[in-house]
Amino acid sequence: MVPLVAAPESRFSEEIEREHEIRNLKDTVAALRDALEQQKAGTATEVAQAVAEAHNEIRDLQAGIGEMRIELERRKAEGEEAVQKIVAQAAEEGRQLQSSVQALRDQLEREKARHQEEEQVMRRTHRDECAELEKTIQRIRGELEACRGQK
Repeated sequence: MVPLVAAPESRFSEEIEREHEIRNLKDTVAALRDALEQQKAGTATEVAQAVAEAHNEIRDLQAGIGEMRIELERRKAEGEEAVQKIVAQAAEEGRQLQSSVQALRDQLEREKARHQEEEQVMRRTHRDECAELEKTIQRIRGELEACRGQK
């Protein structure tokens, strides 16, 4: 077979075509690099924005937790204060009731002593009256007997 020899014009044309193709490939690579860089930058921006939003949300949640803790502590303190008031009131009521009971006991003892004293006075008076009546009866008997003896 006979080797085909390409014409110089044909080679020149192939050479230009290759250079053109290489230039196109370089342009494509550059465009792809730019697109990749933009995508990386966009992704980095999105990631940074997502991280910032996450940090903001975490800060907001921590602030909410802090507020809830403060509210919980306030309510706990209010509850403890209410319990202390109730306990103090109950203790005061207990003291008042004990005082009232003691006053009633004292009054009952005084009444009991007064009634015992009145009873003793009444018994003494009754005994004295009975003795007086017996003396009167004896005297009247004596007088009756004297009157009967004189008749």
